[in-house]
Amino acid sequence: MYLDFALLSGIALMFSCIAGYVEKSHVTAPIIFVVFGFLIGPTAFDLLSLHITAETLKILAELTLALVLFIDAASADFSVLRASYAIPKRMLLIGLPLTLLMGFLSGLLLFDTMTYLELAILSAVLAPTDAALGQAVIKNISVPPKFRQALNAESGLNDGMCVPVLLLFLALASGSSEHDIEGWQLAIVFLIEELGIGLLVGTSIT
Repeated sequence: MYLDFALLSGIALMFSCIAGYVEKSHVTAPIIFVVFGFLIGPTAFDLLSLHITAETLKILAELTLALVLFIDAASADFSVLRASYAIPKRMLLIGLPLTLLMGFLSGLLLFDTMTYLELAILSAVLAPTDAALGQAVIKNISVPPKFRQALNAESGLNDGMCVPVLLLFLALASGSSEHDIEGWQLAIVFLIEELGIGLLVGTSIT
């Protein structure tokens, strides 16, 4: 275990030494870490012996996403965002639903063996943009500040808006749960829980 942590810490240290150069290049941090992960994984040099369960991986992924979104929010220029809030609002309330719809319709043309719910799930997974992938645009000073801040806000909020939709489709696709709850009932429960918890946490913080 200690060798695994030493290896991961060494990779983080190496990246911190070249982070400044990476920001100026077309290569992003996620690409570098994916390459590192491939090289130390079982398909390459098999240097990592750390065994992680599915639940541990889920928690780690959620913590990582929360940290990334927090850093993005902390670096946001709220004075610019307040003056141009209509742009991310249109992106979230108009652009995002249209993206979900276009993803679904494209799936109908490309994957004729998938069901409607499977296509809806695929569309909900692919619709949100990745905040890390948009950093090259957000940090580019040649892009007007109002567009950079709008993209930053939209990329941070679209995940939270698509997760309840994804859970809704997953619940409908499951049919019934182990407690004999019908799929549509389970979908309603998931939707209320996700939106309710989100509103409660957001209201308490503000």
